[in-house]
Amino acid sequence: MAIYSDLKKTCKKCYSCVRGCPVNAIRFEEDQAELMEDECVQCGFCVNVCSQNNKVMKSDIKSIEKSLKNRHVSTIALLAPSFVASFMDHPNLVVGALKRLGFDKVYEVAQGASMVAREYAKLYREPIDKPVLTSPCPVIVNMVEKHYPSLIDHLAPIISPLVAVADHIRKNERVSNHIVFIGPCIAKKTETERVYAEGSVDFVLLFNELKKLFEEHNINVTKMNRAAFDHFYEECRGQVFPVAGGLLKAAEIETDILNNKITVVEGKKEVIETFRAIEQGKLEPMLIDILYCKGCIDGPDFHNDENSLQYRKSRVIEFAKHSLEKRGSEIDEPTIKNRVEITKNSHYEVRQKHRPKPDDQQVQDILAKSHKYTREDELNCGACGYETCREKAVAVYQGIAEFQMCLPYLLSEKENEVYFYKKRVENFIESYKEIDERIIGNSDSAKAIKSFIVNASKTNSTVLLLGESGTGKTYIANNIHLCGERRNEAFVNINCSAIPKELIEAELFGYEEGAFTGAKKGGNPGKFEQANGGTIFLDEIADMSPQMQAKLLQVIQDKEIQRVGGQKNIPLDLKIITATNKSLEEEIINGGFWEDLFHRINVLTFTVPSLRERPDDIPLLVEHMIKKLANNHMLPQKSISKDAMQVLCEYRWPGNVRELENLLERLMNLVDGNVIKDNHMPFHLWKNENIIKQQDSVPPLDDLLEKVEKETIVNALQKTNNNRTKAAELLKVSRSNFYEKLRKYNID
Repeated sequence: MAIYSDLKKTCKKCYSCVRGCPVNAIRFEEDQAELMEDECVQCGFCVNVCSQNNKVMKSDIKSIEKSLKNRHVSTIALLAPSFVASFMDHPNLVVGALKRLGFDKVYEVAQGASMVAREYAKLYREPIDKPVLTSPCPVIVNMVEKHYPSLIDHLAPIISPLVAVADHIRKNERVSNHIVFIGPCIAKKTETERVYAEGSVDFVLLFNELKKLFEEHNINVTKMNRAAFDHFYEECRGQVFPVAGGLLKAAEIETDILNNKITVVEGKKEVIETFRAIEQGKLEPMLIDILYCKGCIDGPDFHNDENSLQYRKSRVIEFAKHSLEKRGSEIDEPTIKNRVEITKNSHYEVRQKHRPKPDDQQVQDILAKSHKYTREDELNCGACGYETCREKAVAVYQGIAEFQMCLPYLLSEKENEVYFYKKRVENFIESYKEIDERIIGNSDSAKAIKSFIVNASKTNSTVLLLGESGTGKTYIANNIHLCGERRNEAFVNINCSAIPKELIEAELFGYEEGAFTGAKKGGNPGKFEQANGGTIFLDEIADMSPQMQAKLLQVIQDKEIQRVGGQKNIPLDLKIITATNKSLEEEIINGGFWEDLFHRINVLTFTVPSLRERPDDIPLLVEHMIKKLANNHMLPQKSISKDAMQVLCEYRWPGNVRELENLLERLMNLVDGNVIKDNHMPFHLWKNENIIKQQDSVPPLDDLLEKVEKETIVNALQKTNNNRTKAAELLKVSRSNFYEKLRKYNID
């Protein structure tokens, strides 16, 4: 295994690894990309495209460093011919740096390439009865064995240059050694584990890993002494192997556009097209020099290389030309003792893992989940990493992909989500406008009421309203219903304290015929059934008996009821709002309320502020109520004087909004004229204990004396049934003085 998934929780589902994988060897488990080792061809592209660094390679660096320190073992480097494309220094400086690092000998893999090239030259000269794929590229071999096993017979039975060099060294070196291949190809990390390569190479080191080693050991390649390669023979045409068509050049096979006996294929797309063409019998017999990358100077290890592919290619060619000129152009058959076996007929094996295949209907069902019902819906955008929507659907069936891996589907879902939240915001704004008109007041307390109503209306969670009597809990509950999605359904209001305890169960849950004496024929639905689909408001819930509280708890938990005397469960879909003017915590302590029921209803809880907590809202409330009363009772419109309004604002209002509305209705009916004045106010509004104390300011003494004097005169008039003579006597003042006081204080 060369590559494995790590830190799985870092995957962001960008699907870049799927798009880069030629064989779709990436599966998704719990929304995290995971490499399937048995199907991976070790091309390494997923390592480079993963911005989360979720995929890492196994490394032999620690084992190599240990070998370099072991003086009882000879450590030998096999340097891939593409090294001149990665290291811009003189080749012999690189060799010098390797020997400074601790390598005892440095061989060129290009020598093995020359050995292999001769075998391809022989193969080319022989009659070919089918397309033959060259086999130096381990990714190509992995793809054939794991994903195109029908093409195994098309692979040339020739070992790779790396194995050829390593086998030769093993047979001719007389000391114990460790052989390290140094190159750009990640797939070489697994090639050395193959049966035919077993025991040939011990470790694999990539060029970028070597550069890190140089840096860690303070080795500057540019400042090294030059050192020569070790050779087991001089001729080395294999140095051109890294470039596309290099194998043919090394084998002295001349390419010609009119020669249909040989071709060069490079790159992922062209490789897959070639495989499919061979499977379909569309290629005539020929030798195919095939590389997964664009030569060995391309690929993952060159991912961050700042030099262009063309420049790297020119470096390889110049090095090869220089070597040939130095050694002479004549090619003699080398004499090698114990020549290794280059051709091996049985070293390929079928390693394909069979995946289950869905039928057409199963594919269509999967496509439908991502909103693809017709061929026109299959956009084949490739964002998911699969070439077609149907390929992706097959992968979903096989358990290696998710049907959500579809850009058009995700965009559609996001559009729906945006539309949902857009409508929700619009409804929220509209609801707030409606509530702003219904809930009178601009104080912070009024704003809190409005905000709670709007928020509570957007959910089906249970609502609990607390607060004194008369604060408007029923009105708030009704507005929660009117702002929500159930506004067109029933709103059923029950005052639990107004229903006899022995009747409340039948009233709430209904009853069947014959359930009790006097039960209505045919039975009767209860308030919960009447509210089904809408909202039920249980006011004064603390006045329920403990037995009824237990039954209500069960209803809220199960979301179903049974009529009294019935056996059938009736499912419920409604919003439940409860209210009380009592402290439920104290009721629980005193045993008057079930703690479990409290926790069930205590979800969205709001304490409605009393009217004395929002005195700034009283003028607006008074204005609104006067207009409402005039319309509802066909009364003439009246206004209220400044002094009268001050009296209303200073009163404590123990009965809250309900008391204010009742008072205004009485004044609207009894006061003659168009103005309600302060002298029209009932005496109890003037009592000191009912007046809100202004702690922030101290009134002038004259104002306070006049106020007390006025209250005393009004009180005397009330006690004498508005008899002014008796009132003056009661106050022990002259009649003339008394009348003067009446005019002064505008007392009618």
